[in-house]
Amino acid sequence: MNLPGFSCTVAEQIEALRREAGQKVVDLIKPQPDETIMQIVDGWPRDFAPDRAIALGFKAEQSFDEIIGVYLEEDLRV
Repeated sequence: MNLPGFSCTVAEQIEALRREAGQKVVDLIKPQPDETIMQIVDGWPRDFAPDRAIALGFKAEQSFDEIIGVYLEEDLRV
């Protein structure tokens, strides 16, 4: 079963992080392309239909800002 998800670019993720945490946090990001990881991600399926999961009540976040917010509320241990 494929769960519903939200698709965005790394640049969109960084901009969402900038909005939530500020430029000082974004400045900590150091791009380090990894060919092995890129090959793995390139093999992931795209544009699949998660109809069964949606029918069971699963929902996807609607933005990366929302994903960050959920993480901060539910997972970040400060």
